[in-house]
Amino acid sequence: MNVLVVNNQKGGVGKTTIAVHVAWHFSERGRRVLFLDLDAQSNASATLASMAGTTSAARLFEVGQVPSPRPCAPDEMAMTLVPAEPALLDVERADSKSVGVFRENLAAAASGFDLCVIDTPPSMGLRNLAALVAATHVLSPIYLEDYSLQGVKSLLQTVIGVQQRYHRPDLQFLGLLPSKFNSKSPRQRAHLEQLLREAGKYVFPGHITDRDGYAEAVAEKIPVWRLKKRSAQEAGREIRGVLDRVQNVLSG
Repeated sequence: MNVLVVNNQKGGVGKTTIAVHVAWHFSERGRRVLFLDLDAQSNASATLASMAGTTSAARLFEVGQVPSPRPCAPDEMAMTLVPAEPALLDVERADSKSVGVFRENLAAAASGFDLCVIDTPPSMGLRNLAALVAATHVLSPIYLEDYSLQGVKSLLQTVIGVQQRYHRPDLQFLGLLPSKFNSKSPRQRAHLEQLLREAGKYVFPGHITDRDGYAEAVAEKIPVWRLKKRSAQEAGREIRGVLDRVQNVLSG
């Protein structure tokens, strides 16, 4: 089972929108998807509520709490949500051994799923660490503004630190994905050029434009490519291009 963590220790960068679209994309292609919402704000859980299984996210930090696929009708997506809950905030005060417990519970679930997608909270803590330690791949959406760019170095150091400290040389960083990009903004275009100059090898080959269709799709609880509006169809083609690249890496 591949474990794809959508991670940035900063809010407002589009993590949840991208994470749920990753899950929809792979589910539509016949993959059995496990979606873990580790963000106590529960936005992904609200969007994917109809896919909820019997296990909650906080329980995955307890021994022997292994998520299993939910029963689904033939015409449904093969997706199981492990929803967020307020108890996730208590996880931050748990013993560091719970990081290993979380990883073991995910490993035990591997036979039931092809892909696990994890949406993470917007701050570094035990939940974020546990997700990164369990990950096989990490994708980091970033917002092309000054303060967000200042956090890029810290973000990369976190991923590299997990690789080294937890002996995870197989952990693959997919890249920094420019998100909510305004192509008409000279400032954002300049920041993208700066990012490519200074961290080009870490930048994902694609971007997500700031479009109303994404917010509408999440509110309607369907992928943006299923909306009928022309602008949403353009957004659908854009994010499909990004997700096809992600799929190529995970399949390779």
